[in-house]
Amino acid sequence: MNTEKKREQFEAWALARFINSDTMKPLQRSADKPDEYHYPVLNTAWAAWQASREALVIELPKIQFIQSSEEFQQSCLKIRYCDIAAIEAAGLKVRP
Repeated sequence: MNTEKKREQFEAWALARFINSDTMKPLQRSADKPDEYHYPVLNTAWAAWQASREALVIELPKIQFIQSSEEFQQSCLKIRYCDIAAIEAAGLKVRP
C-alpha cells in the first residue's frame, strides 16, 4: 500500500478524533512543510500510525501438500497468492 493510501486511512481515523481549535480544520497541513500537519499531535499520531503498519507482518503457515493431483496443488498455490495479495492490499506485510 502506498503512502497516500495510508494517509487517507489515517486521516479518516484522525478526523473523528482531533480538532485544531485555531482553525477548526483538524487535518490542515503546515504551510512550511506540506508533509506535516499544523496540529503537532497529528504529526505524532501519523508517525505512530505508520510505525504500527510497518511493525505488523503476517506469517502464513507453510503449504503442506498431501499426495494429490497436480491440479489441486496448483489451486492451493493460487489461493495462497490471492491471500497474500489481499493482506498486502490492506496495507499489511506478509513474511516471505
